[in-house]
Amino acid sequence: MPRFRSTSSSLFALALLLALVIAGGFVGFHSGGRSVAPAHHGETAAGSSTASSTTSGPHGLATLEESLRRFLAGEEDALNGFLPKGVSDVSGMGGRGLNRQVRSHGLWFPVFDLSKVTSTEVFDPTAVSLNSVPLMITNPQPDPGMIHQTMTHRFSAVGGTAPYRWSMQIQGEAPGFSLNDTTGDLSGLSDTELSVPLSIYVTDSAGHTASATATLAVASAKALTLLTADLPGGTLGQPYTFSLSAEGGAQPYTWRLETQSAGWLCDPATGALSATFTEPGDHNLTITLSDLESSVQKSFHVRVTEGLEITTESPLPPAAPGAGYSGRFEAMGGTPPYQWTVAAGQIPAWCPLLPDGSMGGAVPASEAFYEFTILVTDSAGLTFKKPFELSVSQGLLAIPSLNKAGLAWQFTSMSRTLGSGITGVSLTRNGAEIYRGTASNIVDRNLATGAVYNYELTAFTTDGRARPYASTLVKILPISRQRGQAGVSGDPFADRVQSFTPLSANGYGASKVPDNVTGPPDGANTFSPVYLPQHVASLHASSSGGGSIVLEFTDNIVESGPGQDFTVFENVLFQGNDPNRRFMEPAIVEVALFENQWQRFPCFVSPPATGEIDFKKPAYYARGFAGVNATTGEDPTNPARSGGDSFDLADAGAQQLQWIRFIRIRSTGDNVMTDSAGTPVRHTSENTALSGTASSGFDLDGVSAVNY
Repeated sequence: MPRFRSTSSSLFALALLLALVIAGGFVGFHSGGRSVAPAHHGETAAGSSTASSTTSGPHGLATLEESLRRFLAGEEDALNGFLPKGVSDVSGMGGRGLNRQVRSHGLWFPVFDLSKVTSTEVFDPTAVSLNSVPLMITNPQPDPGMIHQTMTHRFSAVGGTAPYRWSMQIQGEAPGFSLNDTTGDLSGLSDTELSVPLSIYVTDSAGHTASATATLAVASAKALTLLTADLPGGTLGQPYTFSLSAEGGAQPYTWRLETQSAGWLCDPATGALSATFTEPGDHNLTITLSDLESSVQKSFHVRVTEGLEITTESPLPPAAPGAGYSGRFEAMGGTPPYQWTVAAGQIPAWCPLLPDGSMGGAVPASEAFYEFTILVTDSAGLTFKKPFELSVSQGLLAIPSLNKAGLAWQFTSMSRTLGSGITGVSLTRNGAEIYRGTASNIVDRNLATGAVYNYELTAFTTDGRARPYASTLVKILPISRQRGQAGVSGDPFADRVQSFTPLSANGYGASKVPDNVTGPPDGANTFSPVYLPQHVASLHASSSGGGSIVLEFTDNIVESGPGQDFTVFENVLFQGNDPNRRFMEPAIVEVALFENQWQRFPCFVSPPATGEIDFKKPAYYARGFAGVNATTGEDPTNPARSGGDSFDLADAGAQQLQWIRFIRIRSTGDNVMTDSAGTPVRHTSENTALSGTASSGFDLDGVSAVNY
């Protein structure tokens, strides 16, 4: 949310001036051509000793004031050894000069406090001080334990003055659990399933305290399972209620209705569904059940009829890019003949619906996804509606990347196309088999840049036949950190906006989409975040929800590899250049290989056990959110230097995915979404941040792959 005031513009100019003139012209990124500065992977990210304020410097160096004077004289590494007060456990560092940040316990903190710098004409080194990070708990949520197994978790804190003292309050029956008040180690064992509220407290040596709330959970040995098999049909004009059921996993459960079906509600805590039907039709519902560490998804169908219904199945058989497509909707009951129309959504222009229910045409070369509702009317005036999905997709998807290719296929589409069950597949490259099995995606490595490879996919059907299904060619492109050129070169960044749905039209940066959110992120540096509409797009936030955007990677993949796999950049800012007045507008993040197959990253907020939420402290958004950490302006593909919010695909619970190509970012709004423990996610209301218009809500700068 770009909210810069004229009174602070000189401060941003100072930070930028110091970075440009004094640090050898380094600012990380610039808007002209959106180029990226070279990475500095050789610099060590570890630091075990804290630096004090201006009275002593790191590693025996002089005071901060003297180091600043050497920095101003052109010694650009003079400030590198300093750390913020209260930070000693460092896992990453990035940014240059006064824009330096360090990462500790998953959070990025500016090293310096520039809030007292008031002039760009005469720079006073004594106005710069080390950032004093306030005390906060950084990992309050323990991973769920298993019954009959010892559970351990180490709480950690940052800021204040070490050493720390820990205590906790368990609000319920949880015998056998204890907390080491010196180390913050929680340990215990339970013979029964457990889910109780937990309050954690930490006190530093100066007497400052911080607290957090979490859930202490012990799961059964059973996997999380949504037990409900089917939903009963509905009756026109009558209230509809049904309670979904589940077992296993680590409670509490959180239920989400993923489909936007008019009139339907799902209680997030109980899984109770409710609706009232005002007209006949089919309702397709997708329910996501989440516990503290994983989620499962299931689709249901509810039919409300007066004797007429559409029998054609949804989704429709997929269309192949560049091929022909035809079909006819079918109905039963009522009094023929039938009239067919589109009731809602958008049917493809290349495949118009005729009154007799037939549709067909030439499929365009690009992939697409359509959702629409079909209405059938019989000669007596009875009606019935049914929602449909139609995808234009390759039977064998192949995306080039850095000396590798991501390949994927869908067993459901394969079965619909071949009219048979599928028991497995065989994949060949240039005639040689490289995979045989039941997976739906692989990464083919050690490929030559510039080479073209031919892949062929064969399906094994339940009747024992091997049936050729799809083939495709893929050229391995050279990859650089400049914006790629279609068919010529690739880059590690999001390439295409698949959908953009802010809360209001003509919002901040909307007219510049997709260019301002694809390609390299524009983030300048810590104290000079990007804010122009050609650099960011606002998703909006309100007390009713938030907007969303779906990004696609087309010339590279995001692979599930070691450590974090991608980073989301937002223009987090520090008000008045005060490192402890962080302005954050959060979003949740979801990933998919194919559309409508979203996996949401677990996320947790951490309200204090006592007092009000401090929206300036990043520890409130404890885990799994974007929009929490500012960019450092360095290599966006290196999460130990880049800042921003990095994500590991393994955390999304999609172990079957070796790679993904879609990322969906959804602004949380205020008190609308819940985290993975069922706690409402709150959002600051400062500076019209919940107006639902203009520049409110999460402001996307860009997304970069790390493993590609």
